[in-house]
Amino acid sequence: MVAVSTFNLIDIDSIVSNLMVSDTARSTRLTAQKTERNDEITAFQALNTSLLAIATKAEAISESTSWVPATVASSDSSTATAYASGGAVAGASPYPFTVTTIVGGGSDTATITYTKNGVLQTKTSASNTFTGLADFPGLTITVAQTGGPVTLTPAATASTTASVMTGAAEGLVDALNATLALITTQTASNAVFSNEFTPREISQKILNTAFDEYTLASLSDAGIQLTRTGTFTFTEGTLTTALAGASSEEVIGQVGAFAARVDTLVTQLTSVTGSISREISARQDQVNFLTGQITEATEDIARRKESLTIYYSELNAQIQAMQNQQTYLKTQLDVFVKSIYSNN
Repeated sequence: MVAVSTFNLIDIDSIVSNLMVSDTARSTRLTAQKTERNDEITAFQALNTSLLAIATKAEAISESTSWVPATVASSDSSTATAYASGGAVAGASPYPFTVTTIVGGGSDTATITYTKNGVLQTKTSASNTFTGLADFPGLTITVAQTGGPVTLTPAATASTTASVMTGAAEGLVDALNATLALITTQTASNAVFSNEFTPREISQKILNTAFDEYTLASLSDAGIQLTRTGTFTFTEGTLTTALAGASSEEVIGQVGAFAARVDTLVTQLTSVTGSISREISARQDQVNFLTGQITEATEDIARRKESLTIYYSELNAQIQAMQNQQTYLKTQLDVFVKSIYSNN
């Protein structure tokens, strides 16, 4: 029998897979990027939820008459009135003021003056409303005409048992610490936000709410303090004692102001134009873009795979034809050789 080398068929699946490594690598890379963006979106949503939990606890204080005076009396309501928010302290203001100018019938520029430590103070507003004045913490003042002096007297806060008030303060501190702990986890090495600035900035802003240069009492007087590790602590006994002391209204005002600062910050962060919404929106845009790229890459891969499969299938068909021809020729050659030997 004559020995003849044979042709082997091509392993189409294997060769096509090897040829498409670079194509599938791009698709895999895009999919990984999309997964990362989605993970970041989920993490920001979790942070947003945690911040909203803080807002709930802060509003339980900043919107409660237990912490904020429900009314503000004016010695001359025809000249000026006011209402209180977080940080307002019950009792007559030590700074009676005079409305010296008011332009535009009570809707444009207005000026008030008062004496503090023997020095005349002048404050001007672009409207007839004054807010955020350091010497009138927690008060929004509206002036209607020139005149004065006007003394504003926030009412005493509503009577509430110390346990209810300490519970509200503790709830706020716990919510703050829960969010700070979440950010610490999210920004740890190899975590979802290990290289992100925004969560760290949010953490610092939360800690900064403990400070206010305009307060009449220290937040520590209410049992709330910052630790060296970047968390808040709350000592119930300290607040309970303060609420029973002579400076209880100042301490209540301090906690109310703290809650108001926290609530304002959280509102800014979680609003539709806040930093978290911007971060989520930016990543959603990236996800949408990557989804389009992945779809395009998938379609390209399918077309290339089909093209390569057809090409190598046709090549296999040619090899098969050559194998068939080889088999035929080998048979004929064997017959010819045998006939030669038989004739000899």
